[in-house]
Amino acid sequence: MRVLAVTGKLAEKDVRRYAVGADILVVDIDVAAFITPKHLEREDLSGYDLVLVPGLTSANWERLEKEKNVKIRLGPIHAYDLQFLMPLIGEIELSHTVPACRLIKERKKEEILSLVGQIQDYKFSIGNVPVGGKSRMKVVAEVVDATKLGENELARKIRYYEKSGADIIDLGLPLEVKPEEVELAIDIARKATDLPLSVDTFDIKAIEAAIDAGIDMVMSISQKNEEAIDLIDGQAVVVVERDVKALLKLLGKVREKTEKVIADPVLDPPLRLAESILRYRNFRELDKETPMLFGVGNVTELADSDSIGINAILAFIAEELQANLLFTTEASPKTAGSVRELSVASYMAKAAKLRNTAPKDLGLDLLVLKEKVRLESCSLPENALNAEESEKFIRDPFGDFRVWISEGKIVCSHERLTVVGRNAKEIYDTVLRNKLISRLDHACYLGKELMKAEIALMLGKNYTQDQDLNFGIYSDSLEDGEREHN
Repeated sequence: MRVLAVTGKLAEKDVRRYAVGADILVVDIDVAAFITPKHLEREDLSGYDLVLVPGLTSANWERLEKEKNVKIRLGPIHAYDLQFLMPLIGEIELSHTVPACRLIKERKKEEILSLVGQIQDYKFSIGNVPVGGKSRMKVVAEVVDATKLGENELARKIRYYEKSGADIIDLGLPLEVKPEEVELAIDIARKATDLPLSVDTFDIKAIEAAIDAGIDMVMSISQKNEEAIDLIDGQAVVVVERDVKALLKLLGKVREKTEKVIADPVLDPPLRLAESILRYRNFRELDKETPMLFGVGNVTELADSDSIGINAILAFIAEELQANLLFTTEASPKTAGSVRELSVASYMAKAAKLRNTAPKDLGLDLLVLKEKVRLESCSLPENALNAEESEKFIRDPFGDFRVWISEGKIVCSHERLTVVGRNAKEIYDTVLRNKLISRLDHACYLGKELMKAEIALMLGKNYTQDQDLNFGIYSDSLEDGEREHN
């Protein structure tokens, strides 16, 4: 297949380096993203099967494609990704509107989801969710103190967990709870989701109420409430013990009531974590079959560190240990997003195991603040003007703005109008349309604050007007990309 890669003058070097096997056409324009069909109207494209135009071009290429009778499709956004696209030319149908790099990533993702979804080896099902065997680890998402939440709040939390990728919803119960409160919470949960339901409590009366209400799984049975075993009637049961011998003995007793038995050797918080991981390994060496629950939330909730990396590495460890259920909650702001993070990690871990590779280049990732590749950029132009901040402040005669975040939206308040939206552009477009601003410096300021609010919203962070977003060690200034080590 003959391929022509079209680019601008600034990206020529990179395109020639990475578009191996393609001919290169350099248009008389600096920035490749500004290339339009007019630049190619006089070019003879008849000898090519495919013409790759820059992924960031926003032009309509379908008309020119028909006129030239040759496929003209979007390449990747960055020239760097041409090295991954070229081997796939002919295998993937490129688009007029979606950059090739995004199509490749989506294709990889679909392949991984299909690969993991085809697994039919499992121990038993909880509701319609297969558990154990070689199946993907399932995410159990706990709603803390479920009976203390109002009906709307409980239903909202459950639907949020389901959308985030939870496989089982666990209703965490407070120490003091009435049987009728348990039954009501289960009834609300049943109306909110079709996912299997669990209750997490050591209280025997609460367990009895949950079983009477048709619960799918009971957490937690231990030596402390061993008599609750007599109540079990086919439900899945999580047996919790740190002592492996005691755990194995109790599992045997529970099996007399149900085949759906799950072991929880207990994942302990940091500084006792390694010992508890060894306990999981010890259990798996003694019992090859019983599904294990891995309580990731015990770590994320008790460490002041971003949850994303912790959830990822613990999910990979859990896969190595042949665990089958990942248990978590989002009880604090620092663990917001943990259900989704573990859901993604469960697919990454299983796909990596099936392919016998590291959990990378899967089309799925948990990269948020960092990236895999440092893309090449243009060098600093000669005679560039050094920026200087102005000390002057002139108030906009049209008035001031106050910006904050509320209920998942950005609020931009002006004395004449308050605008609410989910991103900076739709808000400042509305501000301009309603003529709420008159000075360029004020418009620049507002754009900066709105973008900060949007980033804070995406990351689940607090936003305070006129203060920089706090990214911890990454907010410190670096000189020449290096940090001085003391």
